[in-house]
Parts: sequence; C-alpha cells; structure tokens
Amino acid sequence: MYLGCTSESYSPALAAGRLSLGDFIRICGDELGLRAVELEDAHIGEPTPARLDELRRAADRHRLEIVDVALMNNFGLADEAKRHAEAVRTEAWIPASRRLGSRFLRTFAGWPEGDRAARWPDMLAALRGVTAAAERAGVQLVLENHNHGGFVQTADDVLAIFQAVGSPALALLLDTGNYLDGLASIRRTASLARHVHAKFRRVGPDGRDAFVDHAAVATELDRVGYAGCLSVEYEGEEAPETAVPRAVAHLKHLLAGQGTPA
Repeated sequence: MYLGCTSESYSPALAAGRLSLGDFIRICGDELGLRAVELEDAHIGEPTPARLDELRRAADRHRLEIVDVALMNNFGLADEAKRHAEAVRTEAWIPASRRLGSRFLRTFAGWPEGDRAARWPDMLAALRGVTAAAERAGVQLVLENHNHGGFVQTADDVLAIFQAVGSPALALLLDTGNYLDGLASIRRTASLARHVHAKFRRVGPDGRDAFVDHAAVATELDRVGYAGCLSVEYEGEEAPETAVPRAVAHLKHLLAGQGTPA
C-alpha cells in the first residue's frame, strides 16, 4: 500500500481561493511526502488539453502519480434525458483521464429519485454503457460505495452491481467511511478494491479519526493483499491545512507498523 490524497480533502480551501489545484499537488508531494494525488472533476474544471497537460506536468514535477480522476455523476435520475446526459459526460471524461495518465476514473451508481427499486434497472443500464466505453478505451472505472441515500449502501449492493455489470473494466473504489455497516461490508468487499479512500471526518490530536478505525481497515486490506493507493479523503469542519497532515502521519505510522513504506 502507498498513500495519496484526494483534492476533496482540500475542497474548502480550493473553493475559497486559498489554494489552487497546483498548490494542492505541491503540498501533497513536497510537504506531505505522498506518492499519489486524486483530482476531482470539479477542481479540474473544463478538461481542455491545455489544462490536463498543465496538471500532468505539475504532478510529474512533484513526483506524484495521478491515481484517480474523481468524477461526480448520478445514474439515479428518473428523467431519461438527464440520465443519458450523465452517461455522455462520464464517457467524455474517459479520454481526459487517459491524457492525465490517471490509473482510474471514478464513477458512482447514483442516488435514486423516487423508488429505489424502480430506478435500479436504469442505473444498471447506464453503468453497463459507460463501462463498455471504458473497456473499449482501455480505462479502468472504479465504482465508489457512496451511500448518503444512494444505491450503494452495503456490500450486498456492491456485489449485486458487479454481478449484473460483469465487466473487468469495473472495479471497486472502497470508501472506508461510507458503508452503513462499516467494517462488516469492508471485510466482504476488500478483495474487490483497486483504489481506497481513507475517510476522515474528525481528526484527533494523534491523527486518528473519531468514526473510522483505520488500523482495523489497514489490517483487512493487508489480509487480502491490497497493494494500491490509500487516498486520504478528509471531510471535516477543521481546516484541511491542519487536519490532513495529522491524518497522513497516522496512516504512515499504521503502514510502517505493517512493514509497508508509505
């Protein structure tokens, strides 16, 4: 395992103009000593060739892998035209992620409008379509378990989607803080993970999170032989400039205890 950070962790600072995305990349490489960054589509902006090349050069300059483009999409929309537009936008980010040299492109299943069961088949159809496009392009999609009233709330939902889609171009982005039943579903799906969010919401003085036992998560990931990126995703009230370094230090300590250089 190795450590990275998603730009979502610094979203308040980016939105307020305290940092640019280039500043975020520099902080991850030079100050936090990470090996990877994850860039949200909202923070990238319009994915023009010039913008993508600028970000790739910045990552190279600070010796960082762009491990994932964290796309925000929603296949739970009831309106067919709106749902189709989400699929078109997702497919448009496939070549953008390739130009960035990103290992993965994130997708969501989405948040069902109205009855969840009624929206499920259309969600699967949309996922099959974008996954087929990704497979043709040689791009690996990672589906995040992102409940908050969404389709993917437990391991059962992940397993049902993966069985229905049935494509090697779709893997799991395991978020350690989003399952309704926490570690129970993490244990059942850790072997499917190709990318992992280490979720932090309230970072203590020692870097531990108040809600997620990352020591237990790291043990589970080690058990299944996970060798990918553990990407810090901080979503708390404290400023990221002070909270994220403590979270990173805690994860480095955990991985060092496993004999894994972060």
